[in-house]
Amino acid sequence: MSIEEVNSVFEQPWWLEAVAPGRWAAAEVVEDGKLQARMPYVLGCRGGKVIATMPPLTQTLGVWFRPQEGGKYVNWLSRRGELLRSLIGQLPCKNVDLTLDSAVDYVLPFRWQGFRCEPSFSYRFTNLTDVEALFRGVKDSRRSEIKKAGKMLTVRDDRSVDVLIDMMRCTFRRQGRQGVVDEALVRRLDEACREHHASRLLVAEDADGRVQGAAYFVYDARCCYYLAGGANPEYRGSGAQSLLIWEGIKFASSVSRMFDFEGSMIEDIERNFRSFGSGFVVNYRVRRLGLLPELMDAAKPYVKRLIGYKN
Repeated sequence: MSIEEVNSVFEQPWWLEAVAPGRWAAAEVVEDGKLQARMPYVLGCRGGKVIATMPPLTQTLGVWFRPQEGGKYVNWLSRRGELLRSLIGQLPCKNVDLTLDSAVDYVLPFRWQGFRCEPSFSYRFTNLTDVEALFRGVKDSRRSEIKKAGKMLTVRDDRSVDVLIDMMRCTFRRQGRQGVVDEALVRRLDEACREHHASRLLVAEDADGRVQGAAYFVYDARCCYYLAGGANPEYRGSGAQSLLIWEGIKFASSVSRMFDFEGSMIEDIERNFRSFGSGFVVNYRVRRLGLLPELMDAAKPYVKRLIGYKN
């Protein structure tokens, strides 16, 4: 089932059921029979404590607010604060760790309820009406790479999700991350997206049919997101991923108003996305954690270094 009261495809009930079957819920405010605000979340466990958190393969979650019809902006901010307090009060646990859609730019009510509010960043094209103009804005070296790859590789959209899973595993092995691809999750999500006409898998192959990279995009009418991808490390210099992302942007222009790179805080990845010439958007991460979950969260960078994780 799809609903209209969402900021993105990530907040759809069918998406949440695919990525966190039976573990998701949504705090809601209903007045006079109309939904005024909605904040979905997933229940998990961290440090032995129940936590309302993000599901896997999901960039952001609400809050969705019913659009304001007239009135002063200052009054709308007050209204948002009231709605947020009500939604936060409905959460079933104290521990919370959510990354909010960029539409949620008024996060002070979270802070007043004991949350830490930290910005994270993504890169986004907000207007896809002139793709040729966007290409002219791509960094020269990246544009040359895309043109060169386009002469050497064929981009296909008829391959199965198995190819994506294989390419993701290749990438994670290169990064020193073993066994992190949840194959059942990827297949379940792909099936749900295809059922709702909300995904596109693009694969780059050479003349001999060797797969050099894959990229998976999800979308609705508002925005198309680069959700996941991977490349064969034997062909890292081929430009396959740059070509696939650009082809994804061209596809996005036919189905969505915007394109989001689903940005990363990792420097090399951020530099790569920035080279396409898009602007950045802020997504706020709001956290309210007990001592043990907070310590576990703080320890993650050190654990990654110990296990040999490479960006």
